[in-house]
Amino acid sequence: MVREDFVSYFSGFLNRNKIEFKLLDSSFFRIGKVEVKYFETIPEDFRSTEKPINLWKDQWLKHPEIVISRLSSVLGLNQKLPARVCKVRRINRHVAEDFLNQNHLQQSIGAKLKYGLYLPKTYYRLLQGTFTPESEELLLAVMTFSGAKKYYLGDEIVQSFELIRFANLNGYNVVGGFSKMIRYFIKEKTPGNIMTYIDADWSDGENFSKLGFDLVEKTSPLYFGLDENLNRVKLKDKANAEVVNSGSYKYILSEF
Repeated sequence: MVREDFVSYFSGFLNRNKIEFKLLDSSFFRIGKVEVKYFETIPEDFRSTEKPINLWKDQWLKHPEIVISRLSSVLGLNQKLPARVCKVRRINRHVAEDFLNQNHLQQSIGAKLKYGLYLPKTYYRLLQGTFTPESEELLLAVMTFSGAKKYYLGDEIVQSFELIRFANLNGYNVVGGFSKMIRYFIKEKTPGNIMTYIDADWSDGENFSKLGFDLVEKTSPLYFGLDENLNRVKLKDKANAEVVNSGSYKYILSEF
């Protein structure tokens, strides 16, 4: 992917896909009900907003393919595959890390439990275009969890797990894939609850609410500097910050 500036690339991308949009200012897209705001620096009058997708320059420069896949997903452009033809199983650390580093904006991070969603070769006929993988199966999604932690629920102590990462393969959405992987995990580990954090720069977590998760907290925005490789370095305040996110939504699933 050519790493031209985001506004030029995304405008061309939308035009090529015949999607109408309005550019409200030099970096604020309105595409139907979807709003995307692009930041190269922190404006003096910056306010972290919860409605638009807030995209920062470091993410675009480091992971343009992932950014476009995420935006394509929101716009309904990714190829959709049914979860019913896919298989879930545990995967090792190397497989999970490689996949997440290529398909998740926040990359891989340590996790105790790792699961993959695979499309068997029998169903490669569902894939569009000229994609012809040589293996007997294609890894379409990865979900990772922490180990069990004690969670005090009134007078009761339950086993709580954190859902740390979930990502689809760039360019694909597996319809029902998230639910299928969660159900597999619940059957295997019988958790007391499952907790997760949703990046408020990209989502309000509404889809998690539809799956039975309850919103329990909205965390404050965080400030970051950038190192020479554009990696984010967390700061205590905004004095030297180059990026500020919108915080996170904390959700818990406790009824299965």
